Amino acid sequence: MKVTVKLIAMEPYSPAGFDDAGVGRVEIPDGSSLEDLVTALKLPDGIGEAYMTLLNDGAVPISGRGEVPLNPDDEVTVFPAIKGG
Repeated sequence: MKVTVKLIAMEPYSPAGFDDAGVGRVEIPDGSSLEDLVTALKLPDGIGEAYMTLLNDGAVPISGRGEVPLNPDDEVTVFPAIKGG
């Protein structure tokens, strides 16, 4: 199945098949969870827990990623946690 992934503030990281805006379609096995997708993306530093995730514009907490199944044509947004004050 394919899902759309938007990577925000990840420059210069850009997986094959992603456009200049950080958007790409990713093929994952049926039954994959959001955690499976984050792991498959091999994000910089390999620390998926450092990234925030949205599924169809709804926030998914780190602890819940493994329990959230993905469906064809879902839209996942991934961006690094922001620190500051």
